[in-house]
Amino acid sequence: MLGSFLDRLGIVEITCLLCGLPFRPEDQGFVCDDCLRGLKPEPVPYLSRIEPVAGYRVFGSYRGPVGEILRIIKFKHALPLARRLGRAIAGDLGRYVEEVSPDLVTFVPVHLWRFWSRGFDQNEEILEGTGLDFDKVLVRVKHSRPLARLRREDRIRAVQGSFKVRPSFLDRINSKRVLVVDDVLTTGSTAVSVAVVLISLGAEKVFFYFVSVED
Repeated sequence: MLGSFLDRLGIVEITCLLCGLPFRPEDQGFVCDDCLRGLKPEPVPYLSRIEPVAGYRVFGSYRGPVGEILRIIKFKHALPLARRLGRAIAGDLGRYVEEVSPDLVTFVPVHLWRFWSRGFDQNEEILEGTGLDFDKVLVRVKHSRPLARLRREDRIRAVQGSFKVRPSFLDRINSKRVLVVDDVLTTGSTAVSVAVVLISLGAEKVFFYFVSVED
């Protein structure tokens, strides 16, 4: 465990990047347990429909603690924190799973290049942390710049043709309800691109669960 390793180095506490208070880390040294336990589903402003997505739920705002944790995960390569975030959203995601009754649960994957540079896929690790069963259904075949830096029109163009279904799932999508997990909802262009691919293979309905939204 991280705590034991730091003991050997003579480091007792680390400063939490969210609240600024010192804490003794166990599995990751970025965010304290109090801040992680304090993560709760946040009410978000009215969100418009994303055609052809059948429905979606958002856990919290990208401008709040959830967004800060996501930025730490991605830009500080904090894989253990991704799993801790998964534990924090597990209850809310589980309730949404009960609500929409999906046949398959999956996630929006990063491109292989970004996986190599980061060392992991944050959406996969967040889902792993929830403890829910899921499948690796999608492959990202087109690499683009981080969407946060692009204008809405450029984001839409950037994700067109970005996703394919893995060959082992081509015959398992027809007439199925699919729930897809993604870390950030911006314009909805990624969700549209994914939904179009799944529906083209016969998916009955496609739902999304977003960890955060840029509001």
